[in-house]
Amino acid sequence: MKSLMKVAVLAVMVLFAASLSIAAEEKRPVQPDDVLKKARDSYGKESIDMLEGKAGTTYGITGYDYLTGVGKRTPKSKVEGGDSGYAKATGKTELIERLKQDKDIKDDWDRRDRWTNNWSATFKGTKVAGADANQGKQWYYFYCVSCHGWKGQGDGPNAIEMDPRPRPLTKGDYMNKRTNTQLFGVIKGGGIAVELADAMPAWGNVLQDQDIWNVVAFLREISDQPFTASASDVTAQNADKNAEFKELQELIEAQLGGRGGGLKGGYSIEGGNRKVAK
Repeated sequence: MKSLMKVAVLAVMVLFAASLSIAAEEKRPVQPDDVLKKARDSYGKESIDMLEGKAGTTYGITGYDYLTGVGKRTPKSKVEGGDSGYAKATGKTELIERLKQDKDIKDDWDRRDRWTNNWSATFKGTKVAGADANQGKQWYYFYCVSCHGWKGQGDGPNAIEMDPRPRPLTKGDYMNKRTNTQLFGVIKGGGIAVELADAMPAWGNVLQDQDIWNVVAFLREISDQPFTASASDVTAQNADKNAEFKELQELIEAQLGGRGGGLKGGYSIEGGNRKVAK
């Protein structure tokens, strides 16, 4: 009897230690409330300034308009202040001015990429085969900033209202332990797809699979501890041959309730601002 009790106690101790390990592993840093409140207020002020035709940035990156993703400058104003190109002003932005200046632009998406690359890092190569971090950052700026913040610091204007708070995506000590499959899964299927909080929504009916892989590649680039790719990584190029990934895909798409807007998934879909994996 004593030996059985000893085994039971040891089992409880092992389970308790495991639970502590899981809790510690899942515990991650978030921004303090004062930082998040300031981000929310700054974001709101910038939107009011824009409507009133005032340039200048109070939240995020100087010279970048958070709503439309284009520059606030016109020929009559500077980045730090002046005419925003909205409201009672000209209605023009620097992006429109580039129509006249850049003769070698291929299309509107190329023009947008060039503007974004003026103030945002351009990545050479990729840490996720078949994915383009430069394309991924475009989708990040469009969909992810409101919660995760301009630079992935978890300080988006909505962050203060969320429970749990969004985690900083630049923390390599956490992010580098996540596999590409896990990152893909949480973006496509939301937090519940990988047993995390449902505050993270599913983007699988908004973004095509190639878009999601591109975002994963972008996240690998912004880590404060360089991510080292491995030959065993699941990537945009080999995912369709990986059993674990294919199983995750089936589970996520079953939960999504259909792929809206004719989205078909797959790693090599081209369209819009999407580029075929190579």
